[in-house]
Amino acid sequence: MTPVWRYELKFIFGNRWLAQARTWVRLHPAGLVVAYPPRRVNSLYFDTPWLSSLNSNLAGVTIRHKLRWRWYGDDLTHIQPHLEVKHKQNMLGFKEQFDLPVAVDMTRPWAAILSDLRPYVPLKWALLLRTMSQPMLLNHYWREYYVTPDNTIRVTLDYAQAAYDQRYRLRPNLRALLPLDDLVVIEIKAAQDQLDRIRKIVSRFPVPRSRNSKYANGMLAALTAT
Repeated sequence: MTPVWRYELKFIFGNRWLAQARTWVRLHPAGLVVAYPPRRVNSLYFDTPWLSSLNSNLAGVTIRHKLRWRWYGDDLTHIQPHLEVKHKQNMLGFKEQFDLPVAVDMTRPWAAILSDLRPYVPLKWALLLRTMSQPMLLNHYWREYYVTPDNTIRVTLDYAQAAYDQRYRLRPNLRALLPLDDLVVIEIKAAQDQLDRIRKIVSRFPVPRSRNSKYANGMLAALTAT
């Protein structure tokens, strides 16, 4: 299947601006409407032992890839995630996904969790998991979803971020939180052919665009704390 590349542009600011950020979104001239109810997004990031994904991000490599599990809701112990690899090229990105057909018990050791999943993972994904074999970071945050009336341009608002360091752990760490900056993220996403419209939408936000990676932020906090 041909990948659908889309623009992903972000605004980052402190949590004290959350209420104002909602106002910017809801009163935007593009007529943004709620796409569906807010929900908690959970991600478990994988990397190589030498942190290839993290280092590519920090070095500003224009073409890079990131592997994670993703699931939704409050449960961190008995989950049914999908595998997701995110490809990035400058301001463009696209995602590939595979829904795991079995639930994962996050109270078990990492070795047992990954071993139990291998029979269900197609070869392509198995090779990715073999390369990026180390669970590095688990994070979660709340996300609100907005969209233009023609369903062409999507805007998300993320807040209440939390992260847990998974390095050197025999079992998933679901308790020891990392010290993260309390950030709010607005992200605007649209297909490549919507560049003119996305520029107009971006121009109406009264803050500058920024680069932001929740994985990089969490890992930098983990590396600083050790």
